Parts: sequence; structure tokens; C-alpha cells
Amino acid sequence: MKRIKTIGMIIAAACAAVILTSCGKSEFKVTENTGKRMVIEAVNADKDAFFMTGSLEVGDGEQIEVSSDLKKGSIRVEIVRAPENQSIDKLPDLEGEPVITANLHSKDGGVGCVGTVSAGTYLVKATCLEKATGTVEIKAEPVS
Repeated sequence: MKRIKTIGMIIAAACAAVILTSCGKSEFKVTENTGKRMVIEAVNADKDAFFMTGSLEVGDGEQIEVSSDLKKGSIRVEIVRAPENQSIDKLPDLEGEPVITANLHSKDGGVGCVGTVSAGTYLVKATCLEKATGTVEIKAEPVS
């Protein structure tokens, strides 16, 4: 009987650990990247989490729009012109000045900013400013 009780307590502790671990899940990732549209998803993303999401191709007569649907927290999106000599074999250079910076907050929602830039390839860096949950969309679309 004592052995069954001990096994029961171990199973209960393991279940509690799984529940607590899944509740504290933290993610900050790209869920879509088509070259013209990127979607960044944050799930309890920690402050100061950041990454470079890839490249955004902007054609003649297009603009960049950054919008969000954040449930909590805030995220900064910086868009930097990609160097002409960028190679897929090495890490991109994000040292240039951003051509667009958007600070997106959960209380704002909707369009964060729209910017007209010259045609070319742009790199996107996302940084979590405060613990965040929700999505951010960056897209290149015709100027309206």
C-alpha cells in the first residue's frame, strides 16, 4: 500500500510539473515569411528577446506597412536596408540605421506605421520591449 501511495505522489508531482511548464511557455518567432509578408508571433515573449526575421522584398511603387495585434506588451520592429553584397552563407549586417522603426504596444493595435522606401531588400529585426503576446505583421504592398 505504501508503494502505491508513493507512486501516486510521484505521478501527481510529474503532472503538476508538466502543467506548470506548459503554462510558462515562451515563444518569439516568425510564423510566415513569403518575401512580401512576415508575421511575427509572441507567446509570453520575454523582455529583450530579439531576432532577425529574414528579408522583405520591396518593389517599385510599394511601401512597407507594420501593424500589430498584440494582446499584451510591446515590440519594436526595425527595418534596415540589406547590404548589396549580402550572402546567404554569412549572418546579415544589421549595423545600418533603420529606415523604419515602429514601437508597437498592445493598447494601440492596428497599423503601427507605413513607410515609403526605395525598391530593394530590407532586413527586419524584432525586439520585445516588455513581455508580449500577440502578432506583428510586416508587409510590402502597393502605395495607395
